[in-house]
Amino acid sequence: MSHHDQKTHSCTLELKKNNKFKHDGAAALAKAAHRYGFKNVNKGFVFASKGAGSPVMRKKTLDGAGSEIPVTDLQSDAEYVVAVKVGTPGVTLHLDFDTGSSDLWVWSSELKHVGSSGHNIYNASKSSTSKKQHDLTWSISYGDGSMASGDVYKDMITLGSIKVPGQAVELASKLSSSFQQDIGSDGLLGLAFPSINTVVKNGKPHPVHTPVQNMITEKLIANPIFTVKLTRGGSDGFYTFGEIDTSVTTNPILYAPIDDSKGFWSFASATFTVNGQSKALDGGSAIADTGTTLMLLPDSAVEAIYGQIDGAKLDSNAGGYIYPATSTIPALTFAVGDNFFKLNEADFPYGQPDADGNVYGGIQSSGDLGFSIFGDVFLKSVYVVFDQGATRLGVAQRDD
Repeated sequence: MSHHDQKTHSCTLELKKNNKFKHDGAAALAKAAHRYGFKNVNKGFVFASKGAGSPVMRKKTLDGAGSEIPVTDLQSDAEYVVAVKVGTPGVTLHLDFDTGSSDLWVWSSELKHVGSSGHNIYNASKSSTSKKQHDLTWSISYGDGSMASGDVYKDMITLGSIKVPGQAVELASKLSSSFQQDIGSDGLLGLAFPSINTVVKNGKPHPVHTPVQNMITEKLIANPIFTVKLTRGGSDGFYTFGEIDTSVTTNPILYAPIDDSKGFWSFASATFTVNGQSKALDGGSAIADTGTTLMLLPDSAVEAIYGQIDGAKLDSNAGGYIYPATSTIPALTFAVGDNFFKLNEADFPYGQPDADGNVYGGIQSSGDLGFSIFGDVFLKSVYVVFDQGATRLGVAQRDD
């Protein structure tokens, strides 16, 4: 069916809670560090790997000795997943929607021992619309040695009421152990720009269109945008494609230009405020990344924030900053372009207090990365419009 036969429209997809998800602050920080390849977290934590699938976080002490904290299930970080149908008649897969990457990869029948994994599996031979792309392969690897790779098919994917024909679907034929432990999702759907897609043709980069790029190119959606409202508290989250949901908030959507030169949703963020006091954000830029759980900032910003929280401390056993759950969180705002948005203090603690009453902070160090990552801890406070057509990001403060 050609795209001319399809009505141009929009759809809303609900976020489903991954019941296998566990809050583990050190693992969430380690996952981000491995994903983006940054080190020297908090000027003393560095990340190391003992071979594939056995990541550790290493704390350097003043005398040069190190203590190691094992970090398990690094990839099991999708707190919420979205149902997407792949193929004809199709199988419904629960995918991690990720604005920090650009691959659509899925658990497939090409994986060994996959039948007993508890995953929904895509089997290209059972789809009447699948077509193998013979000279294309893909591979994703992270700094901890974890990796996923395989071959590529084109097939129909269905997101709500939107059918995307001829979408490149990357089938996993190899997954390292940390990916295999990710029991909550059946793969990932990347929502960043196509330039960082990992598909190669005869050994050379050959980025394929993301689902959103195909929706735009094929005029399958009314507007070249998608939006996200993340779940927080009792307020259910969703993604929309092709339209803005004006019922989310009474506050205006304020736009900032996006620099997509590295494939990310990157914007200027030069300043933040702590209890009304303005401070410079080192690096001056940030990315909006639904695939990162925490909010990650330069050390100077992290120190300024925890310096305003009674009893806060950098704790090697916890793998980051912790603070007493009874302490007051300072009022925090962060620039997206020229506009400031408040972080809802209810989202600042990550997980439950430990036996001593301390809780892991939702803001942690981005080490030597050179830019900030506005992950879910920040994004829950706002409604975000990813305007791919105009290469801009719209952000509105949420009321809930």
